[in-house]
Amino acid sequence: MRALSCLVAASFLLSACATVPMAGPTADADGKRFDPPPPGQSALYLYRSSVLGSEVAFSLADNQQPVGSLANRTWIRVDVVPGRHVITCSVPSYAPLTQTPAEAATVDLAPGEIRFLEVDVWPGLPLNPRCVASEVSADKGRAAVTDGNRAMAAN
Repeated sequence: MRALSCLVAASFLLSACATVPMAGPTADADGKRFDPPPPGQSALYLYRSSVLGSEVAFSLADNQQPVGSLANRTWIRVDVVPGRHVITCSVPSYAPLTQTPAEAATVDLAPGEIRFLEVDVWPGLPLNPRCVASEVSADKGRAAVTDGNRAMAAN
């Protein structure tokens, strides 16, 4: 009986995980090479590896331009012009309160630079989660990206 209860709980948790459009295997492999950005640009990897809040997808924007969405164990690479980048994210709210996109992080990128941001959930009011992003070391970021799958970036 206990094993059946565990199986039911596990299947419920798996069915509650958010999904996002995924890039193909070639794009996934290309991003995991961590190639330098094109000349005059910078690269920013945004990833999600926490199970907390896995039932929601985070919609991300860079300087108010949509980047894509992240579910658990997914990542996106964006090649951008150097300078200041304000990353915002929004999470569906199931509370009667509405949520506007929240600033998750600000990062200043130099030409040719590759940086990594881990996007995570911050529990808010009941049924109103928020997301935050924090810069991580290149080693930690590369490991998380290698362990995850590439989500499709917004066009």
